[in-house]
Amino acid sequence: MYFRLFLGLVGLSGALLYAQAQSQGVGIGILQPHPAALLHLESQQKGLLLPRLNRAERDAISNPPWGLVIFNTQDSVIEYFNGRCWIPAYAEGCDDCNFTLTVNPSSGVIDHVQTSSVQATITLTQLAGTPQPIAIQLYSTLPPYTSHSFTPPVLNGSGSSLLTITVEPLAPPGTYPVIIQAVCGRTIKNVIYTLTIDSCYRVNVVNSATNYNLTTANPQLPTTVPICVIVHTYPGVEISAASTSVPAFTTGNLHPQSVVALVHQGAFLGRGGNGASGAPLPNYSLPGSPGGDALHITARTYLYLQNGYIFGGGGGGASAGVEETFGFNTPIGNISFSVGISAGGGGGAQLGQGGSPSGNVTIGYFSPGQNGSAGLTATGGQGGQLNLPITYNAGPLTVTVTPQGYGGRGGDYGYPGREGYVRVCISGQISLPWPFPSIPINKGCLPPGGVILQSGGAPGYAIRRIGGVPLYSYPDGPYLTGFLKGRIGP
Repeated sequence: MYFRLFLGLVGLSGALLYAQAQSQGVGIGILQPHPAALLHLESQQKGLLLPRLNRAERDAISNPPWGLVIFNTQDSVIEYFNGRCWIPAYAEGCDDCNFTLTVNPSSGVIDHVQTSSVQATITLTQLAGTPQPIAIQLYSTLPPYTSHSFTPPVLNGSGSSLLTITVEPLAPPGTYPVIIQAVCGRTIKNVIYTLTIDSCYRVNVVNSATNYNLTTANPQLPTTVPICVIVHTYPGVEISAASTSVPAFTTGNLHPQSVVALVHQGAFLGRGGNGASGAPLPNYSLPGSPGGDALHITARTYLYLQNGYIFGGGGGGASAGVEETFGFNTPIGNISFSVGISAGGGGGAQLGQGGSPSGNVTIGYFSPGQNGSAGLTATGGQGGQLNLPITYNAGPLTVTVTPQGYGGRGGDYGYPGREGYVRVCISGQISLPWPFPSIPINKGCLPPGGVILQSGGAPGYAIRRIGGVPLYSYPDGPYLTGFLKGRIGP
């Protein structure tokens, strides 16, 4: 009897609670639940714990009702079933783009010697919706002298992209957070990659010099291990060479795996080639000497021309000369004589010496070449000029030899020396004893078309890559610009 009475009371209490819930809702932690709430929870110490399922467990729910709510432990998001699919609480429909974004590795270090770039794999996994284009970009700004690329930059749904960050030696050292952002519709997600850039040695060249060798002038630079060094030549600094056998500036004896960043605001001037001197018989002509190089690089080099000048020395001009033997039949017998003339080549730009007679050569007439001038605006010297009449007397024979020609001009910066040109014109008379009349002579000009003889010297290199080391970013070839004159190459 008592048991039946107890059950009756429990039933009555449940009915009353149901009636109360129907009228004002149920409150937990609050005596007066909000009238609009069926269930009103209040606590300053506890929260609502939803069922926690991963994707496989969630998808195993059979016929989930519309509005069923869970916490997805795999994606750390509250999801609900909308009658067609499970979607995050923030999404508006099944076709909204929902994805995860990861980066691996999450950091990288640039030391410039072993590494000039770093790579990381960006992985996207689309969790809901039909596959959609997901664009990847950097949200933060990289430091100067740094570039990046994504391959590919857009993914269609799930997939991976390779991020490559390339850093030049001039990039400021430090540690930089790099924000990688992926955008799909209204969904934006970010992940952070940490980039660290190491520092380089620094050398400032503030005074003009001759035959500058980087490692000799800076003994603090290690030469037995690879290093990164930034070399800054300042405006107004002029580095020249004392001869064509050495460059004006060389990176010296650095370890071949080192890296050089050359910030150039000064001038590197290769020595000019010498003009050719008078030559032995039979043609009195020699080729001009080549010009000297402006810059030798012995390690990987980044060149930053900031109104700086790199000029290979001009080639020396060739000498020009000719010897002609003339014979004349006269009433008193045959008379002959030989004429030798020669002109030296001009010196190349940047102090190339003009050609002069060599010590063991006997020349009837020689015109020396001029020296090349010096400095940033230097020009090649003129070759010797052959234009003054010369009179020869041989007994009754008086001959006037008028040479026409010149030695090759010395080359300007980046230009070869030139060839010479020569011919001689003969006139005169034979004065015979009485009763014979004087006989005029006109042999004309010999050779008839003139002679272009030896070639001028080649210009010096603007930049010679010793051992084939790379140069960024100037391809090999000849240059005749306002800042580069001469060839770049090995």
